[in-house]
Amino acid sequence: MTNFKQYFRSHIKSNIKPLIYILVAVLFFTFCIGMNNQKVFRYDPELQQMMVHYVSTLYIPVIVLGVLSYILPIMEFSFFKKRINLDCAYSLPISRNCMGAVHYISGLIMLFIAFTASYLLNFILLLTRGPGWFDFSPMIAHYLLCLLLGFALYSIFAFVFNQANTKGDGIWFMILYTFVLLFVISALDSIIDSKRIATGPFLIPWGLFDTITIYYQSVVQIKTANGPHFWDNSICVSWLVIWIVIGVAATFSLLCTFGNRRMEKTEEISDSYFGFRTLIPIYAISGMIIFEVSSNIVFWVIIELLTFIAYTIYRRGFHYKKSDIAILCLLLIFLFI
Repeated sequence: MTNFKQYFRSHIKSNIKPLIYILVAVLFFTFCIGMNNQKVFRYDPELQQMMVHYVSTLYIPVIVLGVLSYILPIMEFSFFKKRINLDCAYSLPISRNCMGAVHYISGLIMLFIAFTASYLLNFILLLTRGPGWFDFSPMIAHYLLCLLLGFALYSIFAFVFNQANTKGDGIWFMILYTFVLLFVISALDSIIDSKRIATGPFLIPWGLFDTITIYYQSVVQIKTANGPHFWDNSICVSWLVIWIVIGVAATFSLLCTFGNRRMEKTEEISDSYFGFRTLIPIYAISGMIIFEVSSNIVFWVIIELLTFIAYTIYRRGFHYKKSDIAILCLLLIFLFI
């Protein structure tokens, strides 16, 4: 525990300068967007004229939270994607799991600080627009919900990034996992020929951010409080719980498995089952099924070519394995049929 505390303090001190840069960028972004997007014109049926209404702009700190959920896992864990760094890091008197926990907690703290700073500045800008426009009490619930979803999103991408053996592969994993659930559910929806499975933006991690923010923006804006009722929609609430559960599972998985991969694999091909070896077939097969209803062979040919290119990049050349060839052949058979 003593070694953990010392390493944690040392790592936090080394992150002070990056945190300052992040805060400056975040506050500058929040101020510029908040000052330029503060009012809209809406038609008032009672007065029968266009009226000015101020916008609560809760989406600004949410954008900050979403973007940093991608950036901070890369900042915190890129150090472990270079073999030359691991010789020094793993020789320290601290377990690999504790080391991973320090970097995970550090990134989460930076995420919450930057989001809170953006949220407070946005709140101050709202106060300057005069009384009678906003009801600020719902912002507390919105802030806490965003913290929960931010934790889930950051945890998912931190886990996914650490499944890669290189920094570049980790970034690709984060991008692909953003849309993988959307592709899979859309493919299932095409198979059963029904629209009951697909649940819109909730299949993308930050889609739920958007839905929650639209609702609370409408609630905060007193004169235009007529938005969708988030808590009355069981699907919205269910997906909120699902993403939080996934985030908790990703956190435990990351902390329990961090450092288990052999050091020699660093900078080599990423062979994790959570990586390309699973993602490429999922995207290829889902894409074939989704575009099957269009009966347009061009889409299938493009998917076949993209799959071939993906395997070539994944294997860093034309060094395919039997499983890769099997997937490509199955897609060709589907194409010919």
